[in-house]
Amino acid sequence: MSGELLSVEGLSKRFADRRRTVAALDDVTFSIGMGETLGIVGPSGSGKSTLARVLLRLVEPDAGRILIDGEDWRALSPKALRQRRGSIQMVFQDPLSAFNPRTTIGKAIMDPLRIHAIGNRGARHAAIANLLQRVGLPAEMAGRRIHEVSGGQRQRVALARALASRPRLVVLDEALSALDVSLRGKMLELLVRLQEEEGISFLFIGHDPAVVRMISHRVAVMDQGRIVETGDADAVFSDPQSQTGKALIAAIPTWR
Repeated sequence: MSGELLSVEGLSKRFADRRRTVAALDDVTFSIGMGETLGIVGPSGSGKSTLARVLLRLVEPDAGRILIDGEDWRALSPKALRQRRGSIQMVFQDPLSAFNPRTTIGKAIMDPLRIHAIGNRGARHAAIANLLQRVGLPAEMAGRRIHEVSGGQRQRVALARALASRPRLVVLDEALSALDVSLRGKMLELLVRLQEEEGISFLFIGHDPAVVRMISHRVAVMDQGRIVETGDADAVFSDPQSQTGKALIAAIPTWR
């Protein structure tokens, strides 16, 4: 790892209804290096998913800066943002909700190639086959429809689509939590391999501390919209300093 890819400074977001105002993000500051995985862990409602959506500008923050290679993404015009969206991609917890379930896998992966003008028509079909193979799926699967494949296969397709635009950062928001243990392990191995081969950075958001620890170089603990602890993954999980961190570690099941 060398150099800083993402720097988030003072990110804040509040949601209000008639009864109350909730600080989903409260002065959140962190960074991710090139080729690094930062894990975000915290209890339900701590702001993890809001953070993911704000980073992608699917939700606009109230304050703060999002710097990628020193460029402030909040200052980008809509046209400039569209041009740069390929740099950051996201994989959601439920891949079926992110796809038209009746579209083919090939078309789902073709869309970002076309949107970001990557290759000509012939090159794009070859790229689809290559992307499927990179995530451990046969190229022939391109002709199948999204709803016809298993949850684990859909998650791999979602990752292939995220990789299609050649991103430098992939945000994974609870992306493995719906998978069974064996599939989760295979996906973790796949992510590590892709990072080693491509130098991709990951923001890995999860509620399971054990899974987050397996893949992360560093970890940030969130609670009530704030980052309450950040550090080396092994250090945080071995000797958490925050009350939230201690509670999360204490809740990890132990087997005799």
